[in-house]
Amino acid sequence: MKVRKGRFSGTIGNEVYVDSKYGQVVRSRPRKPSPRTPARVRARRDLGRVASAWRTCTDRQFGAWMVAAAKWGLTGFALFCKINCSLAAASLPLVMSPPKPEKFRPNPVEKLVIRNRRSVITIWLRVTEAPVKHTFLLGSPPCSAGRFVRSNYSTLGLVPAPVRGWINITELYVARFGSPPAGSRVFIRTRQLIAGWKDDFKTLNAIVPRG
Repeated sequence: MKVRKGRFSGTIGNEVYVDSKYGQVVRSRPRKPSPRTPARVRARRDLGRVASAWRTCTDRQFGAWMVAAAKWGLTGFALFCKINCSLAAASLPLVMSPPKPEKFRPNPVEKLVIRNRRSVITIWLRVTEAPVKHTFLLGSPPCSAGRFVRSNYSTLGLVPAPVRGWINITELYVARFGSPPAGSRVFIRTRQLIAGWKDDFKTLNAIVPRG
């Protein structure tokens, strides 16, 4: 085993050496938490499946994707991934030819309502009509009521069907972030999906009332 002589800064294996004004300092390299969350694992798996499907396209299909992608300033492969990764996230079959762009109706989700009845928190969406069949729900961890902007959202699943104008999203939110505490603010986003095309996010927030 070679022994290093003298003072230096650098890493050896899992040890970090620092030549500081107080002398040679050594510490263990910190272990970063694994980024392999179930959502990220699924997204990588979907991307791998989509990339494999791209290689099976015919020359005619390659050409069609390239022509369609030029309208959006993308490459054919980028548009193919954009459309098919969205379909895969909704557990829908992949498409081998570019679908016609969709014209979306306004997102009918109009309000986020949180109820606290005897310390039982429920989270609801008020809708003017049923959203499109495949509408994604995204959420952010509960935060201070004084915050009005959030950027870290995670996909929670597809929005359930409404019942008399209301959609209960409690189970989807709590499964990911737990029950939000009273007095905190909750942010959610919804996004409609049709034939692989997605509209803009619609962001809503509400404060969890105190029981």
